[in-house]
Amino acid sequence: MASLNSETFHNVINGALKGASKQYHGINPFTEERLWPAPVATEEDLEEAVEAANVAFKTWKNTTLEDRRSRFQAFANALVAQKSEWADLVSKEAGQSIEFATDEVEVSHEYLTTIPNIDLPEYVTHDDEDVKATTKYYPLGVVAGICPWNFPVLLAAGKIASAVSTGNTIIIKPSPYTPYSELKLAELAQQFFPPGVIQALGGDDNLGPWMTKHPGIAKISFTGSTATGKRIMAAAASTLKRVTLELGGNDPSIVCPDIDLDIVIPKILEDVFTHSGQSCIDTKRIYVHKSIYDTFLSKFTAASKSLKLGHGYLSPLQNKMQYEKVASLRKDCQDQKYQFALGEPQEKSSSSPGYFVPPAIVSRPPENSRLVQEEPFGPIVPVLEWDDEDDVIRRANDTDQGLGATVWCRDPERAERIASQLEAGSVWVNRGAIPLPTALFGGIKQSGIGGEWGPLGLLSYCDARTFHFSKRP
Repeated sequence: MASLNSETFHNVINGALKGASKQYHGINPFTEERLWPAPVATEEDLEEAVEAANVAFKTWKNTTLEDRRSRFQAFANALVAQKSEWADLVSKEAGQSIEFATDEVEVSHEYLTTIPNIDLPEYVTHDDEDVKATTKYYPLGVVAGICPWNFPVLLAAGKIASAVSTGNTIIIKPSPYTPYSELKLAELAQQFFPPGVIQALGGDDNLGPWMTKHPGIAKISFTGSTATGKRIMAAAASTLKRVTLELGGNDPSIVCPDIDLDIVIPKILEDVFTHSGQSCIDTKRIYVHKSIYDTFLSKFTAASKSLKLGHGYLSPLQNKMQYEKVASLRKDCQDQKYQFALGEPQEKSSSSPGYFVPPAIVSRPPENSRLVQEEPFGPIVPVLEWDDEDDVIRRANDTDQGLGATVWCRDPERAERIASQLEAGSVWVNRGAIPLPTALFGGIKQSGIGGEWGPLGLLSYCDARTFHFSKRP
């Protein structure tokens, strides 16, 4: 297999690579240097891609599940066969350490092979001497997958696997911050899928709105901010598009007094600082029982000090906008004279390139503080104290977001009691916040509509049709 060409990037339309008259450059978060030229799709490009996707859908929807699974296996194997080259590309555009970027490529392989092997259900909902009613699921048509910048390969792979394995076709729109690996992913897919089944368009702020209003697109699958999700949902209403929205989160972690700190703290450290907090399910608020609070804070702070910028967990922030948001939150904590256990704000030195932010831990900030109420999406976390179980559950739920939550507790009955009352789409008990391709992942409240992955996630890419068969002659 030829090596990955990571110097030139194209839109992928109807099986062909297409250039663009307008281009722009992404930024390497490690160095703040410009990366390669990336194409900006026109409205005409979108029209061509939608037409090709609808033509391809007429044939693709009738292919066998065995054929689709075989293609996905070959596609995934080709990706992971070049994982070092893909990891280098992801690292440069998304700002991940090589270790994390390699892991993202490997997990993408898992999603590309696991999701297509999930069977869609078929229900017999009524069966008597007169009639039998059966509900089956059929693909929608053309899906637009609008992806974020934090995990570009993995989140695109999840949308591609879900849409295409259920018989749909898909057009991927990468984030303008990270266009490169997703364009290459679609380019690679052309070796394994017919033209028009998997396409990708790079674009600016115009492309998303064009997609959401286009009558030839049946569904939008979007991962990103709550504010953008609301605009997509409003725009999709004009054509009654299906939408799946996986949005922001302000994820709490509740630490009970009976846990083994030496076992649990490394896991919470990973939940907080993975990709420098730039994951929607990273822990954003830690609630620690009063009886172990001081010991926890001391051990957690010591463990955090061992992290090195640019290695392992602590990647640079991906873009200047996110860097400035996190800097603003840190400064607000300083201005309000909150207690920093680690990492008071410092001015960025112009001689030190890259969007690097050292980890910060703030002890016992008020519940109404910006740091507790907002999603930082960066390496800063409040450590709060609790004593009463009902009170900490109330505080954990006191947000308009509900994506993820974790509970750390040795007593299984108490752990389940707390977990069952947390208002989040995914709750992890005594394990890190890691989704599974076989389980539904999505948010409640303002963290999203619907979900991805697992059997229930696949149903969101389908229409349900019920057949009523008469048993009378």
